[in-house]
Amino acid sequence: MLAVPQMACGYDEKAAGQMDLSTRGMRVGTIAGVNPPSIEGPMRTRPPEVRKQQLLKAARAVLAKKGFAQMRVSDVVARAGMSQGAFYLHFSSKQEIVAELFRSLINQAAALIQARHSPADDMKTMLRNTISCYYKVCFEYRDVLENAEGIAGQELDRGQWNELYRPLNEFMLELVRTWQARDEIPREADPNIVSWLIIDTVNGAMERLFGYAGNRVSKNYEAYVIDWLISALQNLNLPVRKGRQAAEKSGAGA
Repeated sequence: MLAVPQMACGYDEKAAGQMDLSTRGMRVGTIAGVNPPSIEGPMRTRPPEVRKQQLLKAARAVLAKKGFAQMRVSDVVARAGMSQGAFYLHFSSKQEIVAELFRSLINQAAALIQARHSPADDMKTMLRNTISCYYKVCFEYRDVLENAEGIAGQELDRGQWNELYRPLNEFMLELVRTWQARDEIPREADPNIVSWLIIDTVNGAMERLFGYAGNRVSKNYEAYVIDWLISALQNLNLPVRKGRQAAEKSGAGA
């Protein structure tokens, strides 16, 4: 199974459609295409941020080779050419450094989504672009997702995991509320439930989409996932759900 993050993306309706992820607690400065600091010179004389990035690079390589369960801090520092003391100046444990790799995934996904976003887009285009950007970055981090099994729900508790991905989860919730305000999906739907259905569907499809364990079923699988979600959002059968709730309440009071 993949250690998939809790994805969510969208835009801030209060800012009249102007997207600014940096003001929402997302660290979008570390994104693909930004030149990293120079790493020339002896390791001990390099800037702290450069040493941190070297540790992250080493951790990613060790994770891909050994998996999270067999990964050791000693493996990471040996790969980076540093001491364990240097490691603990930046990270408290292997759990924290792997969590930082997931933060990098979020940063890059947020930056890519921001670049593709247009407040004039309709729900279909917005959802399609958001999911495609997210999947693109996740595929680039497939070595992390595939080998980090055990960190989600075990090494990091639910609260820590949710906090890690909270900015993106809240972002999806805002998207759903915006679509409701535009009458693109039913207003009476519970936005929290709808946003989690989108998140769970997108993450649940990831393993088969990327073909892990021979599960690839179609090169068009991503398009099917997106089209299925669009159709589901536009055809929420809410009157039936309300009728069932009323019947259940009536039965409980009898």
